[in-house]
Amino acid sequence: MCGVAGNAAAHHQYQGGGGSNYLCLPESPTHWRQHTDSNPYWAWIFGTEYYEREGHQIHRGPASCAVCYVPQRSASVMIPARTFCPVGWTLEYGGYIMAEHSFDDVSRPRHPTSYVCVDQAPEVANGGSSKGQSHFLAVKVGCGTLPCTSYPEGSVLACIVCTK
Repeated sequence: MCGVAGNAAAHHQYQGGGGSNYLCLPESPTHWRQHTDSNPYWAWIFGTEYYEREGHQIHRGPASCAVCYVPQRSASVMIPARTFCPVGWTLEYGGYIMAEHSFDDVSRPRHPTSYVCVDQAPEVANGGSSKGQSHFLAVKVGCGTLPCTSYPEGSVLACIVCTK
């Protein structure tokens, strides 16, 4: 059973440091701990937004995230470049591999994020507004080392999440 759990979050697209993976933050954090460190340097985390083509219904909307719990199954795997699960596994959802964009712009350095499988019918999270802080963009294939016959240049990678 998967459900919307909160907001996807990551580093700011224009800042160095911070984490390299997305986190799923709950919509209502339960509490905050006091932190008394006098160090002036911090890592930051910001909300993530969908970055699709202009006019797309989710473009620049805050990205939601989900947590799945299936009591009968103890293993979960995200499989890129597939649209069906191996024999004996159960499909939970399918969609597209997404990550932060990788535009080459020296004035705006990019940072790696985790590749995540975003549902093919994503939902926009509650609250928030577009801030350009971190993005989910579809991942396209660059073939060459990957065989172009199997992975055509510029094709968007599908993905599935399976449990067993």
